[in-house]
Amino acid sequence: MMLEKVCIKKVITPVEIAKVQHLNAEIWGSQAIPSHQLLAAVQNGGLLLGAYLEGRLIGFNYCFVGYQEGEMYLHSHMIGVEKTYREQGVGELLKHAQQEYAKENGFQLVRWVFDPLETRMANLSFLKLNAVSYQYKTDYYGPLQDDFNDGLPSDRLAVEWWIERKHVDDCLDEFAESAEEIVSWSMTVDGLPVLDKDGEFQRDQVFIREAYLLAIPQYLQKMKVESPKLAEDWRYKVRTILTTLFEQEYAIVRVKKHKEYVNFYLLVRRSLLAL
Repeated sequence: MMLEKVCIKKVITPVEIAKVQHLNAEIWGSQAIPSHQLLAAVQNGGLLLGAYLEGRLIGFNYCFVGYQEGEMYLHSHMIGVEKTYREQGVGELLKHAQQEYAKENGFQLVRWVFDPLETRMANLSFLKLNAVSYQYKTDYYGPLQDDFNDGLPSDRLAVEWWIERKHVDDCLDEFAESAEEIVSWSMTVDGLPVLDKDGEFQRDQVFIREAYLLAIPQYLQKMKVESPKLAEDWRYKVRTILTTLFEQEYAIVRVKKHKEYVNFYLLVRRSLLAL
């Protein structure tokens, strides 16, 4: 697919919104947002963007205005792309259209949440959009039964995207090169990655380096099918490690690609960032 052929536009009419809701249901099943709620949102300050290929809807991004601690921002609640067109840049196009909308309407900040074990959203958030995260939300939505979320607590990273602020300096590559792994990872006999098999991580440990790396699995959904207990093990270990590092004033600023089995979060001291 040629991205040049993809058109991003606002979705406004009930007919267009019904098509978004249909795609939403294809992706998330029973967790899909009803059409009437989407319509009410876009008629009252929300934004619904559609990605169209030759006139056919293949992706969408839904957000609304948020307010917290005296700051107005856009909250990007949901982004979805038809399975055939995933990992081809459609999500990034939608986010950049969202960025332009934010600029035109005076927003400096866009926020969203995503599963910290989902590599696709991690790459989009930190590698392509230069977002940052230093808040961990444990079981954020409660139990979810859709295909993406069923079987694990709905933990989320809270992401901040300051659309016109450079939060990291030119030393990012140096941080990535000098960072050491917080805990090790290895492979099971079934060819799946396992984190901290020997229990190296200590919750009361004081971290002193400028930057650290934390492995995340490359294919969470595959792991959930082949080894649900291992996927659960990753959930609880990553939860413990990230909440500990966030409490000690670290932030995720990048994804460092590694091998077929894992990627790494790059965590840097917040005092070194322009946040």
